[in-house]
Amino acid sequence: MEKPLDWISEAKSVIKSERPLLNRIEISSLTASDGVYLNIETLESQLFCVLLDSRGFRVVAKAFDQDTHVSQTYYETQFALFSNISLNYSKKFNELVAAKLQEVSGSCEDKDN
Repeated sequence: MEKPLDWISEAKSVIKSERPLLNRIEISSLTASDGVYLNIETLESQLFCVLLDSRGFRVVAKAFDQDTHVSQTYYETQFALFSNISLNYSKKFNELVAAKLQEVSGSCEDKDN
């Protein structure tokens, strides 16, 4: 039998990885029996409440701490969700990756000298 997921730990992992790419991300005060709700403010200052459960990520409201079932679309990854709801998310993601690659490249050059 499969062990049930610890949704709070899953949410904290998402929050940690996505915080630099959003204005705000936090666990919502809403509760779910088999999942967790996240409040998200995009770089464009749009507000969303997202349900994370075994099917993936789903936008449930365009406000914090609400579930108005605005969408039935599930996203398998947070990258897919955030790329869809935030035009600047992918741009910021690419900037952070480029900066990290530049940092690693500089570190390698220092070792060669």
